[in-house]
Amino acid sequence: MKKITSLFFLLFTLFFSVCVCAEKKDFASEAINVITDGEPFLSASVYKVSEQTNYFSIKEVAKMYNATLEWKPVSSQVTMHLNNRKIDIKANSVDVVFGRKLRKMSLPSRLIKNDIYVPPEILTSQYFAEIVEADTKWNPVSLVLNITHHSNISAVRYFTRPESTQILIQLEEPLSYTVSKDSGAVVIKILRGKIQSDSIHANNGIINDIVYGTQGRFAIVKINLAQTPKLVKTLMLTKPNRISVDITHSKNIDISSLEETTLPESEEEYNVSNDSIKAVDLTSPEKYGEAQISEFISVVANNENNKDLEKVPVTKFEHNNIIDDSFIIVDDTATIADVVPKQESKRKSHKYKKIIVLDAGHGGQDPGAIGPNGTKEKDINLAIVQELKTIFDSDNDYKIILTREKDTFIPLAERTNIANEQKADLFISIHCNVNFDRSVNGFEIYFLSEKSTNSEAAATATLENSVLKIEGKPDKKRSLLQDMLWSMILNEYINESSEVCSFISAETPSRLKIPNRGVKQASFYVLRGTQMPAVLVESAFLSNYAQEAKLCSKKFRTAVADSIYEGVVKYYARKDKEQKNK
Repeated sequence: MKKITSLFFLLFTLFFSVCVCAEKKDFASEAINVITDGEPFLSASVYKVSEQTNYFSIKEVAKMYNATLEWKPVSSQVTMHLNNRKIDIKANSVDVVFGRKLRKMSLPSRLIKNDIYVPPEILTSQYFAEIVEADTKWNPVSLVLNITHHSNISAVRYFTRPESTQILIQLEEPLSYTVSKDSGAVVIKILRGKIQSDSIHANNGIINDIVYGTQGRFAIVKINLAQTPKLVKTLMLTKPNRISVDITHSKNIDISSLEETTLPESEEEYNVSNDSIKAVDLTSPEKYGEAQISEFISVVANNENNKDLEKVPVTKFEHNNIIDDSFIIVDDTATIADVVPKQESKRKSHKYKKIIVLDAGHGGQDPGAIGPNGTKEKDINLAIVQELKTIFDSDNDYKIILTREKDTFIPLAERTNIANEQKADLFISIHCNVNFDRSVNGFEIYFLSEKSTNSEAAATATLENSVLKIEGKPDKKRSLLQDMLWSMILNEYINESSEVCSFISAETPSRLKIPNRGVKQASFYVLRGTQMPAVLVESAFLSNYAQEAKLCSKKFRTAVADSIYEGVVKYYARKDKEQKNK
């Protein structure tokens, strides 16, 4: 009997040990990178329930999508509530009800220690995307979960000229809108508009900032003014669809001064007319959550006619101007134009268009850097260059030439040769950066130098120059010519190239909202031999999980293009001013 009892006890112990091990195995977790609309999520994990299968905690999923959970213990079911819709997930079952649609997954959800764990298939399904209004991509190799919320307004942009400032609201489909005044601000309400909540700290002396987000059935864009304008005119544009807001300045401003639009560091909150609501300083949006931005947008939406509503303050420009609502708004909605009317050049220092050669780095058999999710640098570079060409083409002061218009391989020396043969005034090469440390991120811009700024700059140049191995044996005659030009021309254009870099770099903080790593020097082969000022842009780090997601977004690529364009325009404004003063 004792033997039977001992045997029973031994079997029970073994069974208990197996269960504990299984339980521990179920909870084997690994940290993952969650990227939401190009921004890193605080923290999340993926849980292994087998060697080849990963699951997500429904509690963490709810936090990622800002949803609420309702647990039903009797049926062992959890209901996720979001956007006035629901998703029913039953434990240990392949059945999932999306709204009213029952769908079967290939793997069951699992109940472990009072939490339900779901397979990635649920999050990446089209049914889930329809309810959460976001597309989700899961990469089990790099452990990256990328969430991109749906929007039909892709970007809000601004361009400054001495006599006017233009705001362009980029639409993905035709949408109707209204425009109104609101205590020193212009408010655009776009019916059925959806836009990711954000802000732009323009601070150009005319507008302080632009705050925008979605509230109910409207997207709201609030333009906080720094001075009372002479006139505000809105116009609907097509091909592509855009709302243009043209603000005529009450007096001209000098755009030739080099002044970086730095973001305020203060996290101070400011009271508005309703004591129960705080308006946060959205000029540094990364310090605030989506809920706080949405709250501010809600205040704007509900207080359009409230004259006590304060605008979001800024800290850079100090204006003594008292902004009033006496300015005129002309809403020309009835007139629909295909493109913005081109501005005729008002510069008297030259009678010809500036020729700019835009170079999309890499191409063809040379993919350039490759991100953790497989994004190829050559594709990002070309997309930025194409957007940049579109902007320059709308300005009569410039003629644009591309070194490549599609996915083709162009030797580095040939790119330089194109610029020289076209007698270009400026050469701009577009690239994405990489680093073995995936946490490294930010914008950099380079001009040519025999010595690199630092070891990182030297490493970047070495990486970009490595394409020479693909090119094979160089043309000796052309190589010799480049070396001669390198020594003769370097000093002639080094100052101008540095100045172009400075103007472009100054535009990036408010537009890109990533660290500005500044202007640097290095020996880039593609810049050698250029008989004009030449710069190389490293728009962001493709090796960084969050910045790879940004680079894949149209919004960010547009912001990069806008920064380059505005920097070039202001650089030439400086040149014209200097010429005039001679």
